[in-house]
Amino acid sequence: MLLNYLKTTWRSLLRNRSYALINLIGLTLGLSVAIVLFWIVRFEYSFDRYHQNADRLYRIIYKDAQEKGSHVPQGVIKALNEQIPGVEQAVNTRAIDSDGLKVGQTVYNVKHLFFAPPEFFDMIDVEWLSGSPKQSLSQPYQVVLDEPTARRLFGNGDAMGKTLRVRGNVELTVSGIIRKMPVNSEFQFQVLASRETLKRMEPEYANDNYWGGGNSMHHGYVLLKPGTSVSAVEAMLSKLAAQHQNEVKRIGYELLPLVDVHRDTQSDADPYNYVIPQWMLYTLISIGLFLIIIACINFINLATVQAVKRSREIAVRKVLGSSRSQLVVQFLGETASLVFLAIAIGSLLATQLIRNADQLLTTQVAQSNVWDSSAVLFLLGLGLIVTVLAGSYPALVLSGYEPVRVLRSRLFIPKRGGVSLRQALVVTQFVIAQVLVICTLIGTKQIRYFYQTDLGFNKEAVVTVNMPDKGNAVVRERFRQQLQQHSEIKDVAFALTTPSSDRNWWWNSVRHPSLPNGESTFRFQFVDTNYFHFFNIPLVAGRSWTHADTNTVAIINEKAARDLGFMVPEKAIGQRINLYYDKPFTVMGVVKDYHSQSLKSAIVPHVFLYADWNFQEASIRIDPTRKTEALRHIGQHWKALFPNNYYDPQFLDDELQTFYEDERKLTNFLTLLAIVGIFIGCLGLFGLVSFVVTQRTKEIGVRKVLGATVASIVSLLSTDFLKLVLVAFVIATPIAYYTMNWFLQEYTYKIDIEWQIFALAGILATSIALLTVSIQSVKAALMNPVKSLRTE
Repeated sequence: MLLNYLKTTWRSLLRNRSYALINLIGLTLGLSVAIVLFWIVRFEYSFDRYHQNADRLYRIIYKDAQEKGSHVPQGVIKALNEQIPGVEQAVNTRAIDSDGLKVGQTVYNVKHLFFAPPEFFDMIDVEWLSGSPKQSLSQPYQVVLDEPTARRLFGNGDAMGKTLRVRGNVELTVSGIIRKMPVNSEFQFQVLASRETLKRMEPEYANDNYWGGGNSMHHGYVLLKPGTSVSAVEAMLSKLAAQHQNEVKRIGYELLPLVDVHRDTQSDADPYNYVIPQWMLYTLISIGLFLIIIACINFINLATVQAVKRSREIAVRKVLGSSRSQLVVQFLGETASLVFLAIAIGSLLATQLIRNADQLLTTQVAQSNVWDSSAVLFLLGLGLIVTVLAGSYPALVLSGYEPVRVLRSRLFIPKRGGVSLRQALVVTQFVIAQVLVICTLIGTKQIRYFYQTDLGFNKEAVVTVNMPDKGNAVVRERFRQQLQQHSEIKDVAFALTTPSSDRNWWWNSVRHPSLPNGESTFRFQFVDTNYFHFFNIPLVAGRSWTHADTNTVAIINEKAARDLGFMVPEKAIGQRINLYYDKPFTVMGVVKDYHSQSLKSAIVPHVFLYADWNFQEASIRIDPTRKTEALRHIGQHWKALFPNNYYDPQFLDDELQTFYEDERKLTNFLTLLAIVGIFIGCLGLFGLVSFVVTQRTKEIGVRKVLGATVASIVSLLSTDFLKLVLVAFVIATPIAYYTMNWFLQEYTYKIDIEWQIFALAGILATSIALLTVSIQSVKAALMNPVKSLRTE
């Protein structure tokens, strides 16, 4: 019996090969994208779940009056280890920009240098190839490399005992080699030094009782004992924080499960790896489900077209003794054959697509093993679900035909209710497709808005380079003079960062009687005397500083002036503000507000200080028509001054665009999915048109005999389908509006959702649908009426 089913299925598919091919294409496209999305979502949810203690591991997050953040000072860690019961182990880790690693005379580009104590490796799972935590991370100037970095720096020889230099003159000795960290881990340790080394390089970290200051890349992690209450630990830690308000203003601390760190966008934290928002994963899951639904609807529509052609076959089978259950099994078998063939082809296509996933979305799934037992189980489950969803309705309808009625008439015409269901399915397809199109258009417009909005400073043709010797005024001035000898270099300025940067934000307390409770947190920016002129940031009150000014004057922005209670900037001039808790500064200037962070955030209050001990970046304006020569000169002088550091120039424009990399990639991905959705929807529409044309073939022949033109017949057949597309548009519009309006709430600066976007999406969908319908309609209208009526 099974062999008979297989033979019948094969013959049926061959006999209806065009139907099978269209169905196969629709299913393959929908399922291949669904497989890719499954791999991405599974990968993003797998971060750090492989650790043996994953269920008891937490990252510590601080809370103050305005924000949450990742910086956890040493005093918190000491308190967790010594004063709070239920804590098995707590540690600090730290990451700094390496500025390149030097081995011999070669400088290698390695982004971060990490520091951690030996105890950290009792908490997480790391495979040691040479050395051990207690031997390799207990002494100053020890460094551990992961296996690929060791090979990169020292070739295939033994790296143990070899030396390298960081930050120009700090020499480290290789004391251990670890296996490369899994790609689905927060901790991408390539170069990992002992915490004792950090205490020598940055002495402030030697004080274990310190509760203030610090850096957002200085993270704290805690391993709780089994059964310990998280809320109890948080409460005790917050209580201890209240006792150190003289050092740092913290409302308290909370524990974030390590497995959730990868999706944490709520705290203002610098991650060790990239972060993907939870809403993006929900979006990907929804899109995958929608594409599967579209593909299933497409299958149902095309299957019902075949019902007309196969009605007599089914009637004969029933007369010869086939039961309804046998017919249902037969038709479900045909569906399963197509579905699993589509999954096989779709899996091959998905394997190719996943290699480019990091270009479409911010993900590293391509570096992971996507094919494992869970992937196979997913495909089997997906095949069964799609078979049931796509095949049940056609199987039940086809097997339910009454032989007498079918054989009595020369052509079986299904009831009107069946047509109405198919129309509803087409509307559903186009609702999903048009929602994707509208969301894509709005997302693209928002990205364009990000790129084109005036940020309040001149960012054109600016090259930035790090200044390793940030406090050396002699070296800095020599670099400036050397650059300005070349006509390709227009101007040079030094500062902590450029006006808008995604890193190295310094925040500190400002005290003034007008502030809430007399104190608030402002962003600090350290700039030279040329900074405001270089970036064309105008002064709206007071003056800028000169070299003669002392370190007791400050410049603020308009937002800071308003927060201090001065709606008119001039009234802020001469005001005394206390910085760093107790040091008085005089406001001598107010500059116009500009966007110092991404347009997702509001403008923040700034305090500008002339602090030449902390000029970490040089900004160089070049002649854009002579870019190559300018970059050559910058590199030549920079390398001569800093031979031990890696040269990595960046264009400011490119850096600013990375603020919106997630949104840009998601919009590109939505564009691809919208195209796939529209294409599959058109296949379904094609199936419904085929059904109607088959149903009305003789009617069309009679109309042509009675004088109907080709245009009138095309209009007759097209009107009903265009109505379906318009109905879908009416339904899709409020859904897309609500979705994107909710999405845009995340951004402080955003576009208005205008009616033109919906009109464009409607015209686009209608045009594509009209083209799809017209192909079959014109074909039917041109058919010879003699052939249509010959059997009557």
